[in-house]
Amino acid sequence: MRPIFVIGTGRCGLTPLMHLISYHQDLAWLSQYNNQFPNQMFLSYLSRIVEWPIFSSSLKYNLFVPRHIEAFDFWDPLFLGFREPFRDLNKNDVSPSVKNKFINAINNIMYYQGKKEFISEYSGWSRIGFINAIFPEARFIHIVRDGRAVANSYINVKYWRGWGGVYKWRWGVPKNSYMEILNKYNHSFLALAAIEWKTLVNNITSEGESLSHDRFITIKYEDMVKNPLKIANDCIDFIGLDKSCEKFKKHLSTVKIIDANNSKFRIEAWKDSLSNNQINMLNDILNTELEYFSYN
Repeated sequence: MRPIFVIGTGRCGLTPLMHLISYHQDLAWLSQYNNQFPNQMFLSYLSRIVEWPIFSSSLKYNLFVPRHIEAFDFWDPLFLGFREPFRDLNKNDVSPSVKNKFINAINNIMYYQGKKEFISEYSGWSRIGFINAIFPEARFIHIVRDGRAVANSYINVKYWRGWGGVYKWRWGVPKNSYMEILNKYNHSFLALAAIEWKTLVNNITSEGESLSHDRFITIKYEDMVKNPLKIANDCIDFIGLDKSCEKFKKHLSTVKIIDANNSKFRIEAWKDSLSNNQINMLNDILNTELEYFSYN
């Protein structure tokens, strides 16, 4: 079994990327119904309805139609620490019982949805070491977005945990160099949001380097915005599925990708929302990572 996991820091474009690729005719995925009723695997059968001709348009994204989701309520019963560990999960967290639970669960989802491959999304820590111990041939698609945009997004969503400071957020105690940055900027919340992105994107990148090129790729949100069809086809090629199917091509025509970096989408674009001083602070904090990912 070679499941595919689409991963990122959060607020990075996981949802639109999954909109593009998860509806390929050969892929099974977790829906909101799997998330709400994690023990009822047969509910994956409902996800087959998106293949009915009536749902060949944007109707597939309606509220009650099964749709892909970041299904932490599905994963948590399999391993209680999956959703919000204070550190990245690794191979030492995998017991024989946990391994069997994950394998059986994904097999059941594929069986009831009638697909030969499985894809899922999650944000935060990479969890690559953990997943790799269960599925030694698992593949990972890492989507990265400009850290300045992500930091701005973090501080504009209600569920961000940074308001309680570094001892109440989700990511453990920052290393000394990060604490020095926070002290330098008087524990600015925006600075802490930047440290969160910095922590997670470096974790994912570092863990991804342990995998071969046929098991880990990184794509940029900004490239997806510019050319969604190319990125979708690149991902399908990476997975090893047929991208020439007319049904898949028709699906791609229904996906609308919004450039949230440069236009308002729920929140103001970061360049419009932040002051020059705030942008300069982010450039200072994230300089190494912005250069690594070729962000100007």
